[in-house]
Parts: sequence; structure tokens; C-alpha cells
Amino acid sequence: MPVKRPTGHRWLLLVPFAWQAGLAPFVNDVATQPFGLPFPMAWQMAGIVLTSVVIGVVYAIDRRRGLPDDEP
Repeated sequence: MPVKRPTGHRWLLLVPFAWQAGLAPFVNDVATQPFGLPFPMAWQMAGIVLTSVVIGVVYAIDRRRGLPDDEP
């Protein structure tokens, strides 16, 4: 019987979804223009960076725990 390794850290992958889908309605009316960009555009670009970081963190945790690449 294979050993079940903890994969609870994969719930971190919901953070980018919540960032983009859940919080977008709250940032649509912000008038601030960081770097001369409309705030929703800057928010989306920050979400891309956040998503990359979260995926990298989950991947690093998987590697440290020795989880194979093809494990669901």
C-alpha cells in the first residue's frame, strides 16, 4: 500500500483564484494609478506575479516532500 503524503499545501493554489475572481469587483472603482496604469490593470499584473510565486512555492514544497510529478 503506498504511503499517503500530505498535500494540504496545494490549497495555496486557490489564492490566485481568489485574488483574480473574488477581489476584482472591489478594485474596479479604485482611482489610484500606480505607475501610470489604471488600478485594475496593475491589480491583474500583480496577480500574474502572485500566481507565479504561489505555483513556485507549491512546486518547491512538493519537491521537498518527494512527491512525484505525475501525482494528482
